[in-house]
Amino acid sequence: MSTRPLTVADEGRYEIYCHHSAPTFYPEETHRTVQICIPFERALYGLVRQSETGKKLVHNFGARDILVLPIGQPHSVDWRRPADIASLHFAPEFIAEALDIGILHMPDTFSLRDPFITAAANQFRQCLRGGNPPTPAFAEAIATLIAYRIGLKTGAQTLRATTRGVQSFSASDRKRLEAFVEGSLDRPLGISDLAKLMNLSLWHFMRRFQASYGTSPHAFILERRHIRAQNLLVESRYSVTEIAIEIGMSHSHFSRSFLQRFGVSPLEYRRQRRL
Repeated sequence: MSTRPLTVADEGRYEIYCHHSAPTFYPEETHRTVQICIPFERALYGLVRQSETGKKLVHNFGARDILVLPIGQPHSVDWRRPADIASLHFAPEFIAEALDIGILHMPDTFSLRDPFITAAANQFRQCLRGGNPPTPAFAEAIATLIAYRIGLKTGAQTLRATTRGVQSFSASDRKRLEAFVEGSLDRPLGISDLAKLMNLSLWHFMRRFQASYGTSPHAFILERRHIRAQNLLVESRYSVTEIAIEIGMSHSHFSRSFLQRFGVSPLEYRRQRRL
């Protein structure tokens, strides 16, 4: 296995990295996606993270321990022994799609032991070891299986992030935030952009957003994009490609997410509304 990460990705949905890591300390960072760390034989590593109250927590893991990190949670990793690792970055919508639910609410950082997930990741690793790049269909199948399994193991279908004691945004803050989102739908819009607007760390922004809106920023932004797309499909003569550009998405991503959300393609939605 190469020490340089080998990547397979589907833009806006998932990324898969596989590589061999020497003992390394990875300084504190956050991620804009849900990150899943799947170690292989001989792996030994430690994690330092912040609890919901800001307290530093230390965890020690081995080769069977799969680590799941939610969006925005500060953490550092001490990789203590040479070993292969698979790192998967999932958009929350991708996990929700695998579970066939509308909105995903992930809990705090957690670990689990699941031979099925480890075996699925190992199949991907063996494919790379054999010098045969995985096909897009194979990569998506592996990613979907792991996303589904993570959801089942955590009970993500019914989980709701704990927001007790978390201060929600004021009415003026919500107005400013919503205006910024509406004015930015025609371009890529990251959670870090919103956190910067509100002058908060990514982790604290995520929690206050959840307390204010009862949903994740990803789901909120996607829903606003869909609402604008609905209006443009009915009220404008723009093509589907032009509408995708207007809401900051690629044609394929827009068509797929619109079908997932409304059960019909954008063109069929337009036809139905204009009858």
